[in-house]
Amino acid sequence: MGNNRLHTAAVAVVCGSLAVGVCGPALASGRAADSIAVAEPAPAPAGGRADSIGSLGETLSLGSRFLKEARSRTPDVDYLRDLRQRLRESADRLLVDVRARAQAPYRHDSARDPVADVKAQLDKLVKDVDDLLAAVLAKDAAKVTALVAQVLADLQALLTSVPKLVGGAAPLPVPLPG
Repeated sequence: MGNNRLHTAAVAVVCGSLAVGVCGPALASGRAADSIAVAEPAPAPAGGRADSIGSLGETLSLGSRFLKEARSRTPDVDYLRDLRQRLRESADRLLVDVRARAQAPYRHDSARDPVADVKAQLDKLVKDVDDLLAAVLAKDAAKVTALVAQVLADLQALLTSVPKLVGGAAPLPVPLPG
């Protein structure tokens, strides 16, 4: 029971960190309307920072809701399937946004391909969510607990890598579960 509360708190802090990191500067500069638009998914990504961070926020939010429902006493399987599909679509949009942003002329070169890293992280997230849904369907509580921790780690990895790639800045702070 305490472990579920820990994961819930960690997911809430991760999403809160993203919200503060994205909205804080806009609110401080008086551009509150711009910060609200960031949270809305863009139908046709233009490759801007707002599109990338908005897609990241959507992906993190869907992942968080999936985790919450998967850990509930009586998970709604249809809702989990819907969330999984929406998470896949959000992950696809995020990858398109990151690719477009990484092709900008101010991209710094490195030995590693950061877009490939993000793609691998998104692929792992989708696979782990699929595995978690299968564990929920099998009513395997031990596997659900282990996979919840893994999906949370996947979300934290995205929260660390995407802001660095699209903004060239340090990643948003990520709390480590104790």
